[in-house]
Amino acid sequence: MLRAAYLAGAAFSKSYVGYVHAVAHSLGGRYNVPHGLANAVLLPYVLEAYGSKIHGKLHRLAVAAGVASASDTPQAGARAFLCAVRDMQRRLDIPKTIPEIRAEDIPALARTAEREANPLYPVPVLMDAAKLEAFYYSVMEDAYEAGRNSANCIGTAGVLCERKNTAG
Repeated sequence: MLRAAYLAGAAFSKSYVGYVHAVAHSLGGRYNVPHGLANAVLLPYVLEAYGSKIHGKLHRLAVAAGVASASDTPQAGARAFLCAVRDMQRRLDIPKTIPEIRAEDIPALARTAEREANPLYPVPVLMDAAKLEAFYYSVMEDAYEAGRNSANCIGTAGVLCERKNTAG
């Protein structure tokens, strides 16, 4: 584990960090939110925000995870993967919000995250501080839950997840 942690740190220092980590770091720095928790809450929001740019990659992950078929469209595979992430969050009782966030802090937090997420990092979509603010508002207000009804889950980028009824 020590070697793995070292290698991960070396990789981050050479390749910069993506938006999930940058936003998570700013939350940890300002509010002492544990980094792993912040990453777990933020991941689906950032993946959804990347939109069609990553549908192919998410589809391949969905096939590897057994939640989609290779014959599915990339969009359907991406939707299946994002739904699987949301389902895992529910099963693991990962909160949907980070209640420590204060609206008046969001512009400064977003600027901090923008500076950390160097544009040289190979992200599929470049975002400025104004776009990064949306992630803070999403996890502060729980946009995911606000946009769903009893049968479906609609994520921040319009990803629709059909809920499976597991009750008796």
